[in-house]
Amino acid sequence: MLALDRRASTSALLAVFLGLGLSGCGDDSLGDSATASDTATTTGSTSSGANSSTSTAVDTTSGSGTESGTTTTTEESTTGARLCEGAPEIVARDLIKTGEAIAELTIDPCGGDRWYFVGASESTLELALKGTSAGGVTGLVAYPDLSPIEAAQEPLSQPLMSAGGETMKLTFEVPRSGEFALDLLPVTPEEGATYELELRCTSGCERETTRFPVLWVHGWTGFENIGPLTYFFGIRDHLEPLGFPMSVAVLDPYNSSEIRGAQLGEQIDETLVEWRARKLDLLGHSQGGIDSRYAISSLGHGEQVSALLTVATPHRGSYIMDLALGLAPGGVEEALAFLLNFLGAVSADAKSDAKASFYSLSETYMEGEFNPQNPDHPDVTYISYTGRTCAAIDFLDPKKMCDDYVDPLILVGYNILKLARGPNDGLVTIESGKWGDYRGEMNADHIDEVGQIAGITDPDFDHRAWYLARVRDLVTEGH
Repeated sequence: MLALDRRASTSALLAVFLGLGLSGCGDDSLGDSATASDTATTTGSTSSGANSSTSTAVDTTSGSGTESGTTTTTEESTTGARLCEGAPEIVARDLIKTGEAIAELTIDPCGGDRWYFVGASESTLELALKGTSAGGVTGLVAYPDLSPIEAAQEPLSQPLMSAGGETMKLTFEVPRSGEFALDLLPVTPEEGATYELELRCTSGCERETTRFPVLWVHGWTGFENIGPLTYFFGIRDHLEPLGFPMSVAVLDPYNSSEIRGAQLGEQIDETLVEWRARKLDLLGHSQGGIDSRYAISSLGHGEQVSALLTVATPHRGSYIMDLALGLAPGGVEEALAFLLNFLGAVSADAKSDAKASFYSLSETYMEGEFNPQNPDHPDVTYISYTGRTCAAIDFLDPKKMCDDYVDPLILVGYNILKLARGPNDGLVTIESGKWGDYRGEMNADHIDEVGQIAGITDPDFDHRAWYLARVRDLVTEGH
């Protein structure tokens, strides 16, 4: 094993990341604790930081990634050797998975690599770095919302350095679930470097996490007739103890998607800071999926979102909204009274906000205005699920193959939609809920889909298990 003090002090290695080179870095004020050792151990701690996104070439001066943000300049000495000036040009290498070993890696002269890896809170990972070139390579672990320059000033680990085929290992006690950055640079920038890299879990390996934190976005929450209940009932208590990083948005109980979407946009920024992340996933139920699409496409948050998973979201509108607003012929009074009663909207202001929400979810608005104005972002993965329920007459008929009996609270909505548009969950039709990568139906009505009321759902539908399966899907797919 190669001890740190045989090659360079901690401050000297930090100087490489700051683009200063190794010469003239004799101040060991940062590195007195880096004594000869085969393994360095570090524990990270969370703090606030700026959010950013990444691309092929990473800006080494601010944020973590623009394609044109490099600052390296090169010259040739009188002997023909390449000289480096300024910060190195960092290449984003994507993700190294736990249990993966990668060989024959090369850093060009005056360059560097940024890798990403994922760890769950209360687990311990081991990074093994083997510099296969004589000059050596050094690495730092940091939060991914920092540029390499910023990461050098706020590292989560002491520098790890290896040269000449010797292996150095870093024990990393994961401070929070999610993604981390590993920045690698040649110890001698003008020479570049070759190296091998390995990542494995040593403890707490049963813990689980998505790559990015999941921000859960609720739909209507004006359930005064039900009582003050957590919208995604019991989900946080079920997922967080396993290690999954999650935050829950708090939007107006009912309002237009433009207003709720703007509120969500602010909370996307806050969630990235909270989790020290560069991206997140959005999981939206009902109108929460529309709010999410608005924040992505109209408010410019697409580069901060890896995946949007929508559950029973009326992407093409819900006919019952058109009916309640008089935008479609039929029983306006019955539809409007049903919706206002369902939301518990009693006051004049509440009814006004509710009607704004109804219009945002109408077929007229979604098909005629929203969808054309909010195209999918090319870098976001869109996933959708829908719910299916039925009335008693179908539920009791085995030939109908119906596994969920609609809650009486939304029976009126179910009957209106079944007659006019077909199979639905009481508020949203199956066809309207399909968007992007459509992955199927839930045997649940619109209330059961989020575990209401108070966790009591149809015996054939376990909402906690269903959502656990969905976040595990995000893990498998690299979100």
